Amino acid sequence: MTRQTTTIFFAFLLGICLQSCNPDCETIQTSNITVPPGPYEMGTELAIQAQPAGVLDGRKVFISFRSQDGTSSTVEANTNFIEELGAAVVEIPDALNDNLQFLVEDPDCGNLIPIGTSSRVVDPSFFIDNPFFVTPAPPLIIIPSPPVAPPPAVVNAWFSPNNRDYCIWFNPTIEVLDDGTEIEHPTLIPMGSSDGIGPANGSVELAVGCNGNAAVDRLYHLNPVHGIVDKENNYIRISIDRTSKNLGIEEFEGQFINPDNMPAGTDFNIGGVCSSDGTSKPNIMFLTSLKTGRQMILFRGDD
Repeated sequence: MTRQTTTIFFAFLLGICLQSCNPDCETIQTSNITVPPGPYEMGTELAIQAQPAGVLDGRKVFISFRSQDGTSSTVEANTNFIEELGAAVVEIPDALNDNLQFLVEDPDCGNLIPIGTSSRVVDPSFFIDNPFFVTPAPPLIIIPSPPVAPPPAVVNAWFSPNNRDYCIWFNPTIEVLDDGTEIEHPTLIPMGSSDGIGPANGSVELAVGCNGNAAVDRLYHLNPVHGIVDKENNYIRISIDRTSKNLGIEEFEGQFINPDNMPAGTDFNIGGVCSSDGTSKPNIMFLTSLKTGRQMILFRGDD
């Protein structure tokens, strides 16, 4: 027993010596790497970010998981560093798993370093009426496109192509000129305002009842929306106030993007409200939650 312990001790010391003798070995700072909180939907994509973003460029990401028979495995994940996002896009396994851990390679020091916290892979039903994941998220990570001409008007209902029951009614401040021309200003009018228009007299998160369920049962129904939609600078920053449902406030930041750059093989470019009708290529609003890091896509029909 003493001989075995001594052997392990010297092997540990040897590893430290070899690492310290490598002038290029500088352990990556995982505190600068942000992994969106799980659980994660099976077969989807995840954006892992770092400060500075280049830290992840060229690095492999691995996934450690435990199989149903109790054995643990570590496999390399399909990873693609996207400069426009400043993130490494990682594919989530297309299988349920109760114990998943991300690791990033540290080639200079020759090891793998855990990032984020241990989580799991779940099926899509997990996210239905889940208070921690209220807004619908696309299954594929969306890459922001180059600057695009914003829509002529923002006021109206914007729907999620990933959950046709989800909608945000945007009501920007509107100035009426002497000749009757209406000019939209960036600041949104919150729900219940005397000068607001729409289903709640202002900007509001809504359920539209596409699935035949009572709208009042949805966690995303009738929540005030505040913020700005700045068409001139193509900048969006909104907050959704769900405190009436004891869910706090979720902030989003984003921009308008070109629908032609949306992933192929999806219905992102198809119009319609509760179902796709194939008649139009809508205006696309691209938002990212500052709370969960999950993306959200909203569309409005052609003007």
